[in-house]
Amino acid sequence: MDNLQIGFSCHSRNYGPGTPDEIFGFIQKLGYAYIDVDSVSTIGQAEVIDNPERQAEVVRELCEKYELRPAEYFLGTVLADGEKLETSQPDLRKRERMLESFERVCRFAGLAGFRSIMGSAGILIAEEGFDRSFEHAAETLGKMTAIAADHGVAFHVEPSQHSLLNVPAKAVEMAQRVQGLRYTLDFLHYQVHGYDQRETMKLLPYTGHMHARQAAVGWGKCPFEYGEIDYDAIVKRLRGLRWNGVIAMEFWSGPAETAAGIHAVEQTILMRYHLKGLVKKYYR
Repeated sequence: MDNLQIGFSCHSRNYGPGTPDEIFGFIQKLGYAYIDVDSVSTIGQAEVIDNPERQAEVVRELCEKYELRPAEYFLGTVLADGEKLETSQPDLRKRERMLESFERVCRFAGLAGFRSIMGSAGILIAEEGFDRSFEHAAETLGKMTAIAADHGVAFHVEPSQHSLLNVPAKAVEMAQRVQGLRYTLDFLHYQVHGYDQRETMKLLPYTGHMHARQAAVGWGKCPFEYGEIDYDAIVKRLRGLRWNGVIAMEFWSGPAETAAGIHAVEQTILMRYHLKGLVKKYYR
């Protein structure tokens, strides 16, 4: 009998501001088993770098109190001396400082019990050009992957529409280039620009974590009923890959969504219900 399973997580930033206690408590009430923790407004990156042990204790206590398991720490770009630094940063000294901060984040994540950390894939540095920006990012991501592994944590990046990996083929190239690097894959970033989903699905073998929400060409974060992402095909392919992992519901309403009456809780519950049905179809 296959011992394959998919867990469901909730992004801590989905439902607006609140104290960590309020956020963890609300996500528990919604019936999630896992939580993805934001590094901006939930458990701040600056505080983590300053005292990894203390912040890990905070996360452990919250997870124990609310019976949640920490899935991924949503880090993004890394802070060093108060500056956000990209993995494609051409200044070697800045990259070294960034790696020092990242090691402290990994210490926190390992102690807190996170499965993974999600960092930045890197952006185009105009004066460097694409190829050199890609080379700098690949070198840095390789070092970050190794540092995370030393702390028992997987390192992921999100191949987003604003990153160097804004074309599926470039994301495949980076995954093949950096041994051990895995992705937190969100189909929205490619669907919104009209990429064929079959191209994006080529990233599934390199995926360690996923974000789930609906999107349509030209319409990011559209309501579930207008969505064009075929999650049936995705879950079926995950089963074929014998994928074990966690899918996080990620949907927060900005001014446009709020004005249109799109409610984040409704969207995440609809998406989770849909995915649970697909997991039952293909994984049971």
